[in-house]
Amino acid sequence: MPANDGIVAFFGATGGSILACLALALKAGYTCSALSRSSDKLQTLLLEHDVSQSIIDTHLTIVQGDIRDTQAVARVLNPQSKSDTTNTTRTLQLIISGIGRPPIFYPNPLNPSFDDPTVCQDAMATILAALRSLPPSSPKPVVAALSTTGISSRARDVPMLMIPFYRWVLAAPHKDKLEMEALLKAEVAKPAQERAIKDFVVLRPSFLTDGARLGTDKIRLGEEVGETAAPAVGYTISRKDLGGWMFDELLDGQGKDKYAGKMVTITY
Repeated sequence: MPANDGIVAFFGATGGSILACLALALKAGYTCSALSRSSDKLQTLLLEHDVSQSIIDTHLTIVQGDIRDTQAVARVLNPQSKSDTTNTTRTLQLIISGIGRPPIFYPNPLNPSFDDPTVCQDAMATILAALRSLPPSSPKPVVAALSTTGISSRARDVPMLMIPFYRWVLAAPHKDKLEMEALLKAEVAKPAQERAIKDFVVLRPSFLTDGARLGTDKIRLGEEVGETAAPAVGYTISRKDLGGWMFDELLDGQGKDKYAGKMVTITY
């Protein structure tokens, strides 16, 4: 997608992977919008990722609000462009969502809790509702949603040694991710004229780390489509590499068409 061809909307933009993708998109000249509970925090994080204030001011619209606020989400999906001086209407092309909450290991690190166990499914439901509130003539975007390995019912996509950790510690957020995926599948199962989206790409990364970006050529991919699954099995991938892959493939590349309707496992 050329840098001037449309708007890319980001949800979960202060998180490592989505933040990395947003920073690359802004530096490449894409017109972006993002939801954040704190616009100051998001701008500070972008500056730390070497995105200049002038680029932020020109190419990014930040809507301050909560992911369960349909009106706030709708403003992210239909922002007023700050960089276009030709009165050209820019349309929403791609939504990248990485909403989630980390586990709370205090007071018992052996029994972590989650303060918002339905945030992923609620976020996607709100995004879909906000899309339906846009003018009927609005083009339907592709949604790229960040999920996880360890939840496939078709094939094992995590190493055997990690299965106990995934099933014990991460059971609650994994259930939430499955519900989020189910919402997307149900949406594209509707007749084309009734859908809120054109299609989806679900990203299932291995365990995320804060490591350096090694490059897209170091990443292995697998796919799950319907009843067919051929996942890539690995231990980890860094948030920076996941964000870099999203930028390289979904924005600069043809990935939003190539991987449409697929669950893509991403690992080293």
